[in-house]
Parts: sequence; structure tokens; C-alpha cells
Amino acid sequence: MPPQSPVRLRWHAWWVLLGALIMLWTLWMALTPDPGITLAFPCGDKLLHATTFCCLMGWWGNVYRERRPRGWAALGCLAFGIFIEFAQWLDPPRDADALDVLADGAGILVALLLLRTPLASVLASVEARSVRRQRD
Repeated sequence: MPPQSPVRLRWHAWWVLLGALIMLWTLWMALTPDPGITLAFPCGDKLLHATTFCCLMGWWGNVYRERRPRGWAALGCLAFGIFIEFAQWLDPPRDADALDVLADGAGILVALLLLRTPLASVLASVEARSVRRQRD
């Protein structure tokens, strides 16, 4: 079982900064004409969307551990997915696809389910291990 820790992480600001950088990298990849990441099977693009947004929500679900902030994080991730599709619509040769947003939402839902497991405390565990190492 993951260690119990306060709701707000000690390194909260750093985790938020790192999460923002991850989202900027995701946006850059989404707007790059050919990011070089493909899965060569049917619906591979949708699986990439779902996996990406599962990871994003997993990150933010670790940063914001209470129910209400985590709900806002989920809505923020979905809004980010919609923003990406709108930006792709404006940026040929990329194109917008409503099914991509659906895949993003599916990834967010999977992450919300996974956040009911010990995976919800990954960042708290990193902080706890750091504190233990400093004491030793």
C-alpha cells in the first residue's frame, strides 16, 4: 500500500511545472506536420490519443489528489484535447477529428479508474522516498 501523505504534495509547484512542460511537448507533437509516431494498425491513432490522455490525466490525478480538483483536472485535460483538435483544424496538413476527442476522453476515463489504485500515489511515493533518503 502506498504511504499516506498530505493531500498537497511538498513539491507541488515543481510537479505542476513539469506537467505543464509535458503538455507543451504534447501540443508541439500534435501540431508537428509529421511527428514520426504512428501505430500501423487500424485505430492506432486513436490508441495513441487514449494512451497520451490516460498518461496526462494520470499525472494530473497524482498532482491533484482530492476529488473536486481531480475532476477539474479531468475537464482541463478534455478541454486540452478539444483545443488540440481545433488547432489542428487551423494548421494544415494536420486535420481535426472528433473521434480523436472521443479517444482522449476514453483515456481520461481509464486514468480515473486507475487513480483508484495505488497508482494514485506515485508522486507522493517519490517524495516520501526522497525524505527517507535525506534522513539516512
